[in-house]
Amino acid sequence: MGHRVQETLYGDEVFQGFTADALLFEGATPYQKVQIFATQRWGRVLVLDGIVQTTEKDEFIYHEMLTHVPMFGCANPKRVMIVGGGDGGILREVLKHAIDHVDMVEIDRTVVDYCITQMPSLNNAGAIYQDPRAELVIEDAFEFMQREKRKYDVILVDSTDPIGAAEVLFSQTFYTLCRNALNPGGVLALQDGVIFLQPQESRQSMQLLRGLGLKARCYVIAVPTYYGGNMTLGMASDSSATLEPNVNDIHRLFAAAQVETRHYTPELHVASFVLPRWMQQITGGLA
Repeated sequence: MGHRVQETLYGDEVFQGFTADALLFEGATPYQKVQIFATQRWGRVLVLDGIVQTTEKDEFIYHEMLTHVPMFGCANPKRVMIVGGGDGGILREVLKHAIDHVDMVEIDRTVVDYCITQMPSLNNAGAIYQDPRAELVIEDAFEFMQREKRKYDVILVDSTDPIGAAEVLFSQTFYTLCRNALNPGGVLALQDGVIFLQPQESRQSMQLLRGLGLKARCYVIAVPTYYGGNMTLGMASDSSATLEPNVNDIHRLFAAAQVETRHYTPELHVASFVLPRWMQQITGGLA
């Protein structure tokens, strides 16, 4: 008999669920409940505190778009920080670029360890952590940034929704830390939720980032396992050009980098910033 899993992100209004063949791992950490399921349709599925985080089947869409849009939006990204990203998908994509160093700061060692053993396609069976350019730090990113005060060309915030331990990652205090950690021309990118059901996430992040003197804009992706339509990803920089990409420039960078992708293309990079009017009204367009 399979496991029937219902997501709890939207409380009593249950919008999505799935049937799993097996529960591969379940454990409670100091930060969250971690579950990994095996399914026919989605492959293996990571669930944190009852909320679907990623699946083997469609993870490449989210990970490529949260990584390559800001990486190609930055003129010469050499030093990168990943906040969260315990499944390894963002680090896998970052390491496709000719960077010098990447700090991946993840609070929960359990997520890292069990994604290596149970979801190896996301992290090359853990080989990404052996790359000499990568430093895995198991710590609260907020505390790490306050203490280390390192500088980056790109900061990628691959967080859970703003609930519990991740709530601080959507605060003005955290965005200020990110702003101070960016080199001139640097780029900050973050997940902003499914905009139709969580409009407050993108609205608030855009307001806070602009309030810190950054140019900020949302772009959209569609990931099948995130119920409710398009997901918004936020991007911010002190450079307007980063947020108004030219397809010929992106093509040139993409060709030179020789990055292999399944979803991302230069045309999609540019098109993803085109929002319908109702999304523009929520996010404030380009400011």
